[in-house]
Amino acid sequence: MPTKSLLELARWKKDHELTMLLSLLKKDVAPWQRTFADIHLHKLDWARLLHLADHHRVVPLIYLQLKKSNHPAIPAPLLGSLQAQYHRNTLRMLHLQAEAARLTRLLMDHGIRVFILKGPALAQQLYGDVSLRTSKDIDLLITPDDMDEAEHWIREAGYESKSGEARVLGSWKWKDHHTSFLHPQKRVEVELHWRLHPDAGGEPSFDELWDRRQFSESGVSRRVQSAPADSMAATAASACTLGGEHQFLYLSAHGARHGWFRLRWLVDIDRLAVCAVDWEALLLTLRRYGGLPAGGQAWKLAAALLGTPIPEPMRPISETRQAHRLALSALAFMQASVPAPYPVASGPGTNGTAASELSQSIALTQPVETAPSDGGAPVGGAAAGDAFGEAALHAASDATGTAKDASSVTGNKVNTAVSSITRSMAGAATVASSSAVAGATATAVTPQPISRAYLLSLKEPRHRLLYLISRLFPSTGDPILLPLPRKLHFLYIPLRPFLWLKRRFSKH
Repeated sequence: MPTKSLLELARWKKDHELTMLLSLLKKDVAPWQRTFADIHLHKLDWARLLHLADHHRVVPLIYLQLKKSNHPAIPAPLLGSLQAQYHRNTLRMLHLQAEAARLTRLLMDHGIRVFILKGPALAQQLYGDVSLRTSKDIDLLITPDDMDEAEHWIREAGYESKSGEARVLGSWKWKDHHTSFLHPQKRVEVELHWRLHPDAGGEPSFDELWDRRQFSESGVSRRVQSAPADSMAATAASACTLGGEHQFLYLSAHGARHGWFRLRWLVDIDRLAVCAVDWEALLLTLRRYGGLPAGGQAWKLAAALLGTPIPEPMRPISETRQAHRLALSALAFMQASVPAPYPVASGPGTNGTAASELSQSIALTQPVETAPSDGGAPVGGAAAGDAFGEAALHAASDATGTAKDASSVTGNKVNTAVSSITRSMAGAATVASSSAVAGATATAVTPQPISRAYLLSLKEPRHRLLYLISRLFPSTGDPILLPLPRKLHFLYIPLRPFLWLKRRFSKH
């Protein structure tokens, strides 16, 4: 199926601000120059464009592109606001980079191997400049066997645990994937991972990741073949990141799990597409660890929205019906996560079959009754027969903001920036629109949980079975509901159904 059908089904081409945003995110200059010519810039809702850039966490890229264009129709207050956010983000990323380096040196000095996931290291690896990407925390990956010692040294570095959850039996090693810490003075959050993904999915072992790791040092990312285990001191001087193949495996699964509601994650895929990656090896890795559904979805979305060239070995997985269906599901969720100028997906599609397919995709993104505290997939589910338009509007009204990244790295609330822009703009329509955006931002709430049906559709059959089996084992949230002595932790297995029911009904 042609990738352009995705945008036709989603009716994104009628959203001028989103069209402009996507054009500015492309590496090639020609697309956004054509967009400037096609769209009447004086009628563009610049306040909403700013809101979209902040929501998708792509302010640095948008600012540099608009500054480069030097178009007279771009409001000066808009550029001033974007410039201020860009500078604040640069300082924030440099601070996170320095703190990540401090923590990795601390851990590796005590013999603990550690990766830096996402954040400044990924910005350096994919963009060549930490200022071009945003991040709110530091993600570190270690082996499960090093967790106790790593937690000790993280606390010694001044961090306090945010979760307070107890690890029960041994199921936490393969069922959960991270725990969080916060430095009360520096206000820096660290997520300490022992797995790449939650929910007992397939993934490479830590040793396999380590053998294919890359060093990100002084703006240069280079691959390191298997090194002796005693070379920790030399390794500690650089940031260890995932190799190209494993980076795609991780980024595609992470974005898919969150419905790609941040375009920043898709831009990462776009930038990775031009890196030195062994695509044939990546295809084998995706097949081995069940990453074909998420990988195909990532390429489909990147090609449709950002014009990303799909490497030849990756084309077969991006052209399947499953990839097309999953991409439509993500588009529906992405649309529902921010205010739209039109009702989301209202009206007919390009044809009867296509409209029906989009309706089914939106149904996959409908909210579920509750999301368990143990980090698993949401439980419950929305009625499958919900009306098409009602379902979309319900999603749009309840998902106008996001709490996960609400503490934006820019440190500047969008409504403040919007107000400063609209004061310098003429026209009641623009003022009214910006007021709506400011109100939506001020009352931001947690986004719609992605449905269990969607999450399961990302898994291959064998991993769906593993996921269902994992639900029978204790989680780190069970001791909070029912504290038991360590010697009685085995009782959490037969008590699991009752604890699940207690957790579910306590939220109602």
